[in-house]
Amino acid sequence: MTRLVVIGAGFLGNALALGAARRGWSVDVVGRSDPFDTGSAGPGSGELRLLPGDGLERLPEVLDRDVDAVVLAAGGRFPVPSAAAPAAEATETLSLVIGLCEAARSLSPTTKIVLLSSAGAVYSPGDELKAESDPCEPTSPYGMSRRMGEEYLEYYRRVHGLSTHSLRCVNIYGRLLPQSRGQSVVSAAFRSALTGTPFTLHGDGRQARDFIHVDDFVAATLDLLGSGRGIPQTVNVGTGTAYSIAEVLEAVSAATGAPLVTTPGPNRNTDTGRLAVDPSLLKKLVDFEPLDLAAGIRRMARDITDGGSVPEAEHATGTHQPASK
Repeated sequence: MTRLVVIGAGFLGNALALGAARRGWSVDVVGRSDPFDTGSAGPGSGELRLLPGDGLERLPEVLDRDVDAVVLAAGGRFPVPSAAAPAAEATETLSLVIGLCEAARSLSPTTKIVLLSSAGAVYSPGDELKAESDPCEPTSPYGMSRRMGEEYLEYYRRVHGLSTHSLRCVNIYGRLLPQSRGQSVVSAAFRSALTGTPFTLHGDGRQARDFIHVDDFVAATLDLLGSGRGIPQTVNVGTGTAYSIAEVLEAVSAATGAPLVTTPGPNRNTDTGRLAVDPSLLKKLVDFEPLDLAAGIRRMARDITDGGSVPEAEHATGTHQPASK
């Protein structure tokens, strides 16, 4: 049975853990909180255990030579809030990366260590698809901490022989996320559609990003980990197509049948231009055919309807940030 440890029980940690357990894997999830009720979820044919607490403190309990991979799905404050606390952003992210690598050196040096990095935060916008070999030009402390996390993983690979990998994920959507996090333009658009509150549009709506449904992200990540093949040091996880914020709003309005009203907000230098990744390396490694934006948003709308989840009537924000937790 494949054994997986996930650090962080937020949006992505929860999705990865459930997806792995339902493949028949044994999964330990370590998290300071459990916002998506991972601990009560049915594991399907696998095993799922939630360990409350700090990831580094609980590692000695869960990390041994039988663990196939540890996925770091925690740490960081996202681009906009990170600008107000750059030192804390760096400390939180890098302490997790370094601490995990140090623990792996002594407890389980053959275990794969995987960082969920952020394509939108480490690459600079441009008309061409971003390949793994392209230069990185972070424009926020969040992007800097992700990039430095990648560098530390490369150091531990080169100097200590650890199996370390960075997945540069594009904007992941598929669930209504806590509004207080200022996270995910798709989630914010759904909140506006479902509550009738204005969507705060930062810029002119023509800025474009690569969006991937969480089901496709989970499938790609678990396929990589379970393939038995060597994983490159860095892999883009995205669709290769950029969609504008205006196109996102149109897709959400069409899927929900609700008109979306926008209100202008200030421009933000973390959310400009056009950015999509080149997924060709990922497609060479695993069978990967992601949903397009319209199909993914329709799936999200169905899931919200089936789950009876209608957000509280709050003012939705259009902050466009990578969903990295």
